[in-house]
Amino acid sequence: MRKAYRFYKLAILALVVIGIQSCHKKNGIDNDSVIKKPYGLYIGDEQGALWNTNTGDSIKLIFPPDGYPDRSIITSGNNLLFVKSNTHLSLNDGGNFNPTDSSVTKRGMWQSIMLDVPDHGRVYLASEGYSNNHPTNGIVYSENNGKTWIIDTMVYNDTMQIRATTSLTQLQNGLLFAHSNVDGYLYARVSKNADWIRINPIGLPTSSSTYYYLSHMGNTLLLTDYSGSQGVWHSEDSGVIWKKYGGTLPNVPLYATYAPYDQDLFVGTKGYGVYRLVNGNFVPANNGLAHNTSVRAIAGKDDVYKNDVTKQYYYLATSDGLYRSEDNGQNWIQTIPGDFSTLY
Repeated sequence: MRKAYRFYKLAILALVVIGIQSCHKKNGIDNDSVIKKPYGLYIGDEQGALWNTNTGDSIKLIFPPDGYPDRSIITSGNNLLFVKSNTHLSLNDGGNFNPTDSSVTKRGMWQSIMLDVPDHGRVYLASEGYSNNHPTNGIVYSENNGKTWIIDTMVYNDTMQIRATTSLTQLQNGLLFAHSNVDGYLYARVSKNADWIRINPIGLPTSSSTYYYLSHMGNTLLLTDYSGSQGVWHSEDSGVIWKKYGGTLPNVPLYATYAPYDQDLFVGTKGYGVYRLVNGNFVPANNGLAHNTSVRAIAGKDDVYKNDVTKQYYYLATSDGLYRSEDNGQNWIQTIPGDFSTLY
């Protein structure tokens, strides 16, 4: 009787072990290590080449160097777009590119001159205010993933036009913003078919030497002075009142401000690496980065595994190569050497 009972317990234990293993494996596949949905990361370099990777450890050339660095890269639907002097479009994942817009602003080197807004079904471009000598009100958009462009006529009022815009961003709550370094104004749109509303920022210093660009973290709106002299400013009331973040940001060009997954806010600098926002102050976050590294772009990517677990990565495009963090920016490792400028 005891032997039978012991055999029964062993059989139950074996079934439990098999059940646990089956949670991790199916058809011989380890669900903890097999990726169901890999990320795609596009990387532009200072020579004008465009690269792609799904792992961060090796890259494939998409577009050969032409001497003109990418300023902005996005995907929209199945299409790939990048901005150099003009906007270029690929319908076949980089197999070939064709020019698609010539009105994009020439005044900004930051990622946010172009923005994909899926809930509007549009790609927006910050515009010079003209295209082929026709006024564009400072903003154009595409409703077919970058193939053709439409002048945005939903301006502030019938006597005021948006002369030009230089950056765009969208908050987590859906509010869309455009900023102009030409006239110093901020513009907001509450929905796809709403008029753009002009906002006169309170507390934000401007001068002929400031070059602000938009970004965000959650529902916090951000403006960064690319020149570095005025640092990074934030608004908690959709762009009306502005306050400056504290900390030790150097007075050098601030190439990129980005919060991967709206979790951690970073600023990439010229020659001083990357800074992280901690309790309202920016502090260096350069563990693993080479000395005197310039950080030009920041991105977040994730892998989804067969067991639906998601693993997040932060990436930096730098003068010393591509760097990755697997611990939310606490530590960085160089994965690919190079001189990189843009990420998406």
